[in-house]
Amino acid sequence: MMSNYILPIVVITLLIVGDSVVTQNVSQTSNSNAATPVNLSDVVRHSVSPRHRRETQPMPLSAKQEKEIVDHHNFLRALEGSSNMERLTWNEFLASTAESLAAKCRWGHGEIHHGGNARYKVVGQNLYAGTESAIDLTSAIQAWYDEKQDYTYDTMKCVPGKMCGHYTQLVWATTREVGCALQQCEPLVDKTGHVVFSKALYLVCNYGPPGNVNPDTTRPFIKGQWCSNCRSGAGWCKDKLCNRECSSPGEDCSCAMVCRNCAEPNESTCRCKCASGWHGPDCSERCADKDEKCDPSPGIPGWPPYFCDKHEYIKEYCLVMCKMCTPNPDAVEGQCPTVYGSAADSTWVAPTSSVRSTSTSSVYEPATDSTRSASTSLMKSYHVMMMMMFVMITTITVSISNRDAAL
Repeated sequence: MMSNYILPIVVITLLIVGDSVVTQNVSQTSNSNAATPVNLSDVVRHSVSPRHRRETQPMPLSAKQEKEIVDHHNFLRALEGSSNMERLTWNEFLASTAESLAAKCRWGHGEIHHGGNARYKVVGQNLYAGTESAIDLTSAIQAWYDEKQDYTYDTMKCVPGKMCGHYTQLVWATTREVGCALQQCEPLVDKTGHVVFSKALYLVCNYGPPGNVNPDTTRPFIKGQWCSNCRSGAGWCKDKLCNRECSSPGEDCSCAMVCRNCAEPNESTCRCKCASGWHGPDCSERCADKDEKCDPSPGIPGWPPYFCDKHEYIKEYCLVMCKMCTPNPDAVEGQCPTVYGSAADSTWVAPTSSVRSTSTSSVYEPATDSTRSASTSLMKSYHVMMMMMFVMITTITVSISNRDAAL
């Protein structure tokens, strides 16, 4: 009868952001995302006997379920009011790697790194497990998203004792693809071999590119007019999300470009041609090198011009050195009226101030260059609480400081 009253739910996320790890420091208290440390084995004390290991059964996701996963991810991503949020699509490589991990019925992250010609050398990962006879996929995804109520966008911090990593991975703007797998596990065990649940449904979702790149200094998305700052440089939009699959106007390809600072709009390509002095999809970024390491003087350490062809990310920091735009120190911001694409909202006004992010009231209302990895800090914590249901949450957050080590 106890099974009629106890509803265990487990949620976990992994946010991996680089190909190489130079240093790794484990801490249970130094990160705002960390929950109160509790040893999981102190709570779940059952060892796995030989006769109890291991009866598992894959539960292949149907096309309808795959669509449900993608659609709810995209629905939630569109709520964020982001100018650069990518529309997610299903990816079989990510699904197959998720299936491989889920089949082990081991609670915890794994098979994150992939070598060779893998589509993603590193993936992001969210995990969910429940003891009911079926998983409501929409509710599982919503559980990750609902951590938003504890996240402050301005400071990029989580409420102490709470976790927000599942939410930030789900809405990481530059993540473009997702693939998931579902497994029935009897039992689901942790990495030490202790039983987490004697019987559980185990959901693994992998993401590419992974989210939470430098989460302490980088916000998961840019607030702004939808599709005005898409990474592709074009303003093609579907349901307020950047649609990289578009090359011309169509049913799912509306042009929401926004061209500022005297840029020339091209409705057929949905791109802005920036005037001298400006850069970016909407031409709102000054054309200037952003780092003193760009184009150093002889004998001074830094990034010489040939780095532009060797490391893609150098182009993001050294706009002038890499000839990404034409500098003009005399360019005046706002000198010309803003021009809008046919699907852009010309009445949109930027908020005058930012407020702490809150959840929506209704449940149903975004390969990394390995040379950027320099150091890693790993935070791991366990938190167990009882509130009409037994909830166990484990989080691992990996943050990578960028750039210099491999140069």
